[in-house]
Amino acid sequence: MSAASLTTNIHGLPISARALVIGTVLVGTAVLVLNFPTSDVNVPLFLGFALASSLASAVKVRLPLGTGSSNLSVSYTVDFASLLVLGPHPTMAVAAVSAMTQSAFGTSRRNALHRILFSAAALVLTMASAGWVFTVLGGSAGVFDSHLVRPFVAAVLVYYMLNTAMMAAAIGLSTRQQVWRVWHNNFLWTAPSYFVGAGAAAAGVIAWTMNSGWLLPLVSAPVYLTFRSYRIYLDRLASEQRHNEEIRRLHSQSMEALCAAKESEQRYAMAAAGSNDGLWDWNLESDLFYVSDRWKLMIGLSAHDRLDRSEQWFRDVHPEDLQALRTALDQHLEGATPHFEHEYRMMHLDGTPRWVLCRGIAVRGADGTPTRIAGSQTDVTVRRRVQDDLAHAALHDDLTGLANRTLFSAMLDRSLARAQRSKDYMFAVLFVDLDHFKLVNDSLGHVAGDKFLMAMSRRFLKQMRPGDLLARLGGDEFAVLLDDLPDAATANAVADRLQLALLEAFEIDGRDLYASASMGIAIGSSSYAKSEDLLRDADAAMYHAKSTGRARSQTFDPSMHASAVQRLTIETHLRRAVERRELSLEYQPIVRLGVEEVCGFEALVRWKHADGTMTPPAEFIPVAEETGLIGPMTWWVLMESCRQVAKWQRASGRAIQLTVNISAKLFDRATLVQEVSEAIKDSGLLPGTLKLDITESFLANNAETVIERLEGFRAIPVELYLDDFGTGFSSLSYLHHYRLDALKIDGAFISQLGGEFSDAPIVTSIVNIARELGMGVIAEGVETPHQARQLRALNCPLAQGSYFSRPLTPEKAYEFLLNSTPSQDTDRTDSDGPWRSAVA
Repeated sequence: MSAASLTTNIHGLPISARALVIGTVLVGTAVLVLNFPTSDVNVPLFLGFALASSLASAVKVRLPLGTGSSNLSVSYTVDFASLLVLGPHPTMAVAAVSAMTQSAFGTSRRNALHRILFSAAALVLTMASAGWVFTVLGGSAGVFDSHLVRPFVAAVLVYYMLNTAMMAAAIGLSTRQQVWRVWHNNFLWTAPSYFVGAGAAAAGVIAWTMNSGWLLPLVSAPVYLTFRSYRIYLDRLASEQRHNEEIRRLHSQSMEALCAAKESEQRYAMAAAGSNDGLWDWNLESDLFYVSDRWKLMIGLSAHDRLDRSEQWFRDVHPEDLQALRTALDQHLEGATPHFEHEYRMMHLDGTPRWVLCRGIAVRGADGTPTRIAGSQTDVTVRRRVQDDLAHAALHDDLTGLANRTLFSAMLDRSLARAQRSKDYMFAVLFVDLDHFKLVNDSLGHVAGDKFLMAMSRRFLKQMRPGDLLARLGGDEFAVLLDDLPDAATANAVADRLQLALLEAFEIDGRDLYASASMGIAIGSSSYAKSEDLLRDADAAMYHAKSTGRARSQTFDPSMHASAVQRLTIETHLRRAVERRELSLEYQPIVRLGVEEVCGFEALVRWKHADGTMTPPAEFIPVAEETGLIGPMTWWVLMESCRQVAKWQRASGRAIQLTVNISAKLFDRATLVQEVSEAIKDSGLLPGTLKLDITESFLANNAETVIERLEGFRAIPVELYLDDFGTGFSSLSYLHHYRLDALKIDGAFISQLGGEFSDAPIVTSIVNIARELGMGVIAEGVETPHQARQLRALNCPLAQGSYFSRPLTPEKAYEFLLNSTPSQDTDRTDSDGPWRSAVA
């Protein structure tokens, strides 16, 4: 017998239960240690009984009576047999092993250590007491005669009383129950099993000693029958207990159901009166149809209007939604859906449709046939309107109301799918990008720019064919999906109409604004797998149109894609080259005509790859300007060239001039002047020897910005040269309004000097203009002696070009500087007039 209801944690036991457990463990341990057999023990028999008792401990009956419980095991049968054969002291050890095995391994969940020790100690004390009584009354191990009955019966009685009393005390004290009641309910009726087990043990031992081992199965029969009877009895008690509890539960539920029904009836009446939902009930067998007053109000009926047939319900459903409603109802009534839920429109008496959400569930008979269906109906018109607005906003541009990129891509995917199915189907994408739209935002503001875009969208819409889709992809980019084209020429015709539509001025806030656009056309076909590819090709065609003069359209061909890929490759490699500083510099000498003296160098950036190939500046500089790489590239060129020329200045003792090109895109930087000044100071470059080449596009910027930058550079001082003069706008008003230091004549004019169509008059004019304005002049691209003589004849003071020297590496440039013929009188100014002071 072992306890099974002690608290898991000993610290959680009441003080009395804790004292009982600790005391029992201490006393039991002491008794076992003092009486542990150390000699005269048949070891094989001892081990056999210990193993048999441990195995028998697994055969037990759980006693689920009261709030405590215990286990009744047949292991004591083996203990009684061990008492007769081995005696009291070895049997204590056998019982201890059996108890620990039963508590540690014979349970569904692991027992706490104090429970295992208590069970073992209690059984040791029980067996010690029973063995003492057995010995006192004349019992002796191994002696089986008529004198054995009295001591053995007394020992069994003591074993039963002491073992059950200790278990009852442990359970009662730990669960705060009366110990007597626990013993009476759980252990009193188990007494016969002890005596049956003791009798079976005695009979088995006698049969074994008489060499009649075959009788052992017969001996075990009474024990089995006793335990079997107990199990049946306990199962019956448990069944009756469950039955009584079920009766009480059902009674309680019935009473609760009656109360709930009354409350439910009241709640239903209140809900029907105050709910915002309309309630409905349809008897499918009689076709009686009930709706609440709120249901009627949703469609404009009064509470007194009669509505008692289903046909009156379906009559007010929007004709376009009727079939879908009937299908949803039929699916639920047929059992295809667990409940009915459907959104549809009902016609209000005022003639407007109202969106409603209808829910319901069917009541079915024993055979599963629906007999009625009931539910609720909610007016969701406002929510549906919000959803529709959100759905429209998700697919349309919020400024122009045109389709956005998401909707355009979806429609483009549909056209591509149709092209895959039909070889005769043709469509196209027209990509539109406005030219110089940034000027509108910068000059008139973004509000005027938005109005401009809206006006342009309306004008574009008028040029669309039925079925075409116009979308705004973002910013000033538009796209047109031309559907079901008869031929490719139609796409070009649409593009021409859009170009013509832009010729007329737009009136925005009292101003007349003109617009132009670059357009790219990509013809769709089944060869395209994704809509992104088609848009990419149309975009590439548009960029080709923009690069060839703007305000025109261009149809895509594969070479454009190759060009775009090449540009992307250049951008990727250039970004890496800038980050890793893989660029290099070459220096082209600037010479003073007449004396052929080197007075300075122009720093030119070069990009040489690891394989020895070169990418021309004409290819990577525009990419750098478009991607923003021009900034870090320019600062590196500026710092490196200033450092190099400053080194030459210190080594030669000459005020060598340095010219560096500055992109017009960098002049918007407020810190530009400060950064140039820091580059001069950090490198040690002589003040006044740095010159910056700028283009005319910088002068077209905001006048205040231009003046601010010019004044800032003069304060450093840094001189500004106007590069490529004569090839751009060449507005003389710029030269009059902004005081620059020198003009650089483009090599295109120099190359014609002395030719059939000589540009000598143009070069002469430029030199004269510079002289009148007090500016210096530098001729670029001088390639022949004849060109040099012509320039000297025109009194052009400075020049550079391959005739004097091609661009050189730093080492070669310094060597060229040392070998050049210095001026005989570096302080002369009368021969060169203002030119020398402007650049020297």
